[in-house]
Amino acid sequence: MLFSASICAPAQAQYSSDVALEHRLLVFPFRRCAGGIEYLFERRRPTVEFDWTPLPTEVGPTESLLSAALRLMRGELRAPQPQRWVELNVCDHQSVGDLDLIDWGVGYGVPPRWDPRGAAGRALDFVWRPLTGALELLERDGERRALFRLHIETTS
Repeated sequence: MLFSASICAPAQAQYSSDVALEHRLLVFPFRRCAGGIEYLFERRRPTVEFDWTPLPTEVGPTESLLSAALRLMRGELRAPQPQRWVELNVCDHQSVGDLDLIDWGVGYGVPPRWDPRGAAGRALDFVWRPLTGALELLERDGERRALFRLHIETTS
């Protein structure tokens, strides 16, 4: 599959055989509360070494974005079926040494009372934030763009 520069930026020259290509899914769980929409982020422990991020998971070679999100959310975090599913149709490309990482974003609507802290075996901290607080948490521009696009989709 080819990606256009308008969807997946920055576009670069062809990949060499020495570079590994990995697709990763960034899941943005969101819930509607009395004060508006809130978004969930995680931070791995030890917290000094890691930033707040959307919930990442790998996408297998034959796996769809939906099945990867369900594997993470339903399997690992015991979330219910999504109340709303939003494919953000944007991705972010980073080169880290000999790895080209392509991040895809999706929104996963959950009930207001769902809490991921009940999932056993994950050394993570979780936090819910409204849009303004969420934008301040995220370090990467691609994550902020995906979150803003999700916010537009969920409020329209």
